[in-house]
Amino acid sequence: MLNLQQGIRYSIGKHASILRNLKPSDFDPKEKFWTRFPPEGSKITPPHQSVEFRWKDYCPLVFRHLRDLFRVDPADYMLAICGNDTLRELSSPGKSGSSFYLTQDDRFMIKTVKKSEVKVLIRMLPSYYDHVCRYENSLVTKFFGVHCETNWWPKDTVYCDGQFVLLRIPNSSTF
Repeated sequence: MLNLQQGIRYSIGKHASILRNLKPSDFDPKEKFWTRFPPEGSKITPPHQSVEFRWKDYCPLVFRHLRDLFRVDPADYMLAICGNDTLRELSSPGKSGSSFYLTQDDRFMIKTVKKSEVKVLIRMLPSYYDHVCRYENSLVTKFFGVHCETNWWPKDTVYCDGQFVLLRIPNSSTF
């Protein structure tokens, strides 16, 4: 969980001040940014008590706009996920084997998903964005970000796909 919280804190802080109109390239599935988090910290990341990991943000400016559209305050969002209260793991994962986490205030849910599911979501992101812009009170699930966290391994080490993280409001429609 520490890595997830470090990554979210970094992502929200990095994109909080960037506000410009979206371009078609912002929706490109290749629009993702890797950041390395060594335990000792770096010029752009703080030191932490975990193993070295990499954090990937998918279409970060699009999700920044979506959080604004859904009136999610960046400070509240960061505090709910990264604050002193721990995330609660839901005891019964679904058939997919995904893990679910809920913030203490029940405002946000985190679901780990497979790479194939991420590809589908990113591919449908332009249509999703258009829909929620057009229908402000839509009942579709509200997504706030898609991220990937992987441990940093030497190049000759085999490592399975990292965990992909979807952030959404739990009381919107089912996933």
